[in-house]
Amino acid sequence: MRLAAVLGLFLLLAPAVTAEDDHPRPFDGNYGAMDAVDAALEDARETDRRLLLVLGANWCHDSRALAHHFQDAQLAATLEAYFVTRFIDVGWRDRNQAVTARFGVPAVYATPTVFVIDPHSERLLNRDARNDWTSAASKPVEEARDWFGHWGTAMPPAGGVLESSLIYQAMQVEIEIFEEEEAQRLAAAYRDIARWRGLPAGERPEGFAALEREVEDWRRALPRQIARLRSEARRLVAGALGEMAGDAPVTVQTVAAFDAQDPDLALDLAPHDSETW
Repeated sequence: MRLAAVLGLFLLLAPAVTAEDDHPRPFDGNYGAMDAVDAALEDARETDRRLLLVLGANWCHDSRALAHHFQDAQLAATLEAYFVTRFIDVGWRDRNQAVTARFGVPAVYATPTVFVIDPHSERLLNRDARNDWTSAASKPVEEARDWFGHWGTAMPPAGGVLESSLIYQAMQVEIEIFEEEEAQRLAAAYRDIARWRGLPAGERPEGFAALEREVEDWRRALPRQIARLRSEARRLVAGALGEMAGDAPVTVQTVAAFDAQDPDLALDLAPHDSETW
């Protein structure tokens, strides 16, 4: 009975594994991809489309799954209409870091990461949504059709009254600087881990497995930390504005008075604690 159950499970899983093996592998190991990005930007400017960079790797089943979604006829038509698409191989997140840094992202947290870029300003338009496809294998193609259709023309959402606060904007800049500093440290850790992984086991640093686990935990924790900081900044400013307005609605005048007070709203910008990085 136990053998029959195991065989049954194998037969159930085999089609899915085979299907995944058939997914495209478009990440070609070109770790000097900046020339390709330059050419794609020029193409996007000339054809009035956006640049779409898919940062992934062939070892990553989610990267291959997104490439498989791109073979869907409806989605492929959307991509052709709105984007110049390039696949950028980031290895184990340690390669082509100059490409991501060019668009203000020192390190990717997972693969695939997707950049939607205005080719004229080179502005990363989907900064807050760049990690939406890191679990592409578990998302249906219908969701991909909607998402890429949206970002074919969408702009980042405009801010409201709260976002007009200079104090709030300064806190966001503070968070961005913190994230950049932390991501630069993480990018260096990626490079070290990749280099050490290529060495014979006896030549790797002592505790290499623990160092690998540290970097894996770090890359998962950092985006959650940034999201918490952004939520905390909004909570602090919204609370202060609400207290100032009392029963009245918060207006631009409330915001101006709040900014004039220059309150000290502190964020807990706690760097990753590491003995190595």
